[in-house]
Amino acid sequence: MKSKLALAFMVTAFSFCTHAYAEGGCPPGTVPQGGQGTTSCRPIPGYGQPGNQAIPGAPLNVTYIERWGAVALDAQETHNIGASHDKASRSEAEQIAMKNCLDLGSRKCELVSAYSNRCVAVAKADTHYSVATSLTRPEAEKSVIGLCEDASCKVVFSSCSLAKRIQ
Repeated sequence: MKSKLALAFMVTAFSFCTHAYAEGGCPPGTVPQGGQGTTSCRPIPGYGQPGNQAIPGAPLNVTYIERWGAVALDAQETHNIGASHDKASRSEAEQIAMKNCLDLGSRKCELVSAYSNRCVAVAKADTHYSVATSLTRPEAEKSVIGLCEDASCKVVFSSCSLAKRIQ
């Protein structure tokens, strides 16, 4: 009786298992490989050959392009926020964020964040600003409120610049 109960439990437990991807989000049969500005998945040597079983339809090579964003802020006078997202380089993202802040009428903007393949959030309290990045917009917003440490904190800006799949 105990063995039947144990078997039923194991069958039930294994029925809830799903596919798990390795770090880097590569599908089975591939491993992450990175380069300057790109992340891709390459086939595991020998995978799918006799003795190994390939997964039909699994992509063998996935390439991503790194994307950048930046935030500039005039925290002293106008409290304007200039931002950029989905830019090809850090310098381009920073330049555009600064220009956008100045174009809003600010005279003294300061770059407060440059980020790639992530999301950013800015929170304002009565006396200061806080900035945080994370993998998703809700996580960045939650994180920045935690950093702000003030009852008056409110998220005043958030955006994402996520890697783009090109292959």
